[in-house]
Amino acid sequence: MRTTLDRDRAPLLALFSDFGTTGPYVGQVMAVWAAEAPTVPRIELFSQSPAFDVEAGAHLLHAFTRRLPRGSVVEAVVDPGVGGARGVAVVQADGLWFVAPDNGLLAIVAVRAAACRAWRVDWLPEGEISQTFHGRDVFAPIAGRLARSGVPPEPASPLALADLAHGIADPAVRVVLVDPFGNLMIGMRASSVPREARLEIAGEVFGYAPRFEAVPPGEPFWYANANGLLEIAVNQGSAARRFSAAVGTPVRIRA
Repeated sequence: MRTTLDRDRAPLLALFSDFGTTGPYVGQVMAVWAAEAPTVPRIELFSQSPAFDVEAGAHLLHAFTRRLPRGSVVEAVVDPGVGGARGVAVVQADGLWFVAPDNGLLAIVAVRAAACRAWRVDWLPEGEISQTFHGRDVFAPIAGRLARSGVPPEPASPLALADLAHGIADPAVRVVLVDPFGNLMIGMRASSVPREARLEIAGEVFGYAPRFEAVPPGEPFWYANANGLLEIAVNQGSAARRFSAAVGTPVRIRA
């Protein structure tokens, strides 16, 4: 198996994870990247995907990577089964590369791509591998090598796209992220919902508005957020507080 990037090296290495922003994990991943691909720029794309929630992560990963430069390599880690039997998946989707646990995290990226190929990578770096930090010890070396050379390390074997699903729902009609303003991101594309539809959450029903100032302060509405996801907000308020909502809270779409 051989495949290459469109360039000699990736334009970016990007990290998507549930590591959070206060621990040592992001820095350790980037240190491995610096050793493996020292000339490739590195960014922390998003480190606050809901912890252990692979389905939420799958929807957010697709939404947040759509504007990355073509050829970029994304290491994605939401891995509650770290150290277990799940393998390592490498996916090339619409010009981007993804390295992640094969647990469903790449399901939405794969199903929504116009062009997609996938591999299971069995290569492991030399040296000690922690049983609890494959983001640093397994995925990061693979991502770095891929960014530097444009070739997934071998041994690797083709992986059927259907095998990436692992039961991940598309759409997921529930809250997948609460942002710092209390806005509620839903696991579905806003373009799939008619503008005349009304949403129901926690017993309240409300309609669409294109932007915040289109409704009075304190009023709830739904809209298409900047990343293409359906989102619920309260103008100059917190939808999370108003609806006592959190990741996992269900939402109903009403005609």
